[in-house]
Amino acid sequence: MHEWSIAYSVVKTLTENFNKRISKVTLVIPLFSFLDVGILKEAFNELKKENPIVENAELEVKIQEPSFRCRNCNREFKFSDIQQQVGEVKNSYGEEYPLHLMPELFPAFIKCPYCGSHDIEAIGQEIYIEKVEEYGAVERVS
Repeated sequence: MHEWSIAYSVVKTLTENFNKRISKVTLVIPLFSFLDVGILKEAFNELKKENPIVENAELEVKIQEPSFRCRNCNREFKFSDIQQQVGEVKNSYGEEYPLHLMPELFPAFIKCPYCGSHDIEAIGQEIYIEKVEEYGAVERVS
């Protein structure tokens, strides 16, 4: 359901910050957001119809794999290092597993692959517009 609110925020951001018609926008979302990209694009395509600045814009979505830092041993690791742990959580709880519903809970279920601590933080969990392309203009990259 939050796919629609994110799509609304993207459309609102574009219409409030651009004067020329936009041909393409690239949105980066974190892997742990568990957003349904199909629903996000559908919502964007519906919402963009109401504004000529974005009515012909294409939404490209990039999934950003997070990295993690253990606050106990101060080591960093990638999602691939804990992918098995995430799979085990998913298998234990089914499709609506806790990390899908509340990604902020991952320290409760995932532990550092080096020291076993649950005191970990995710890096790169932001949703942001990476690039906007306007018709007949030089692209703006954030």
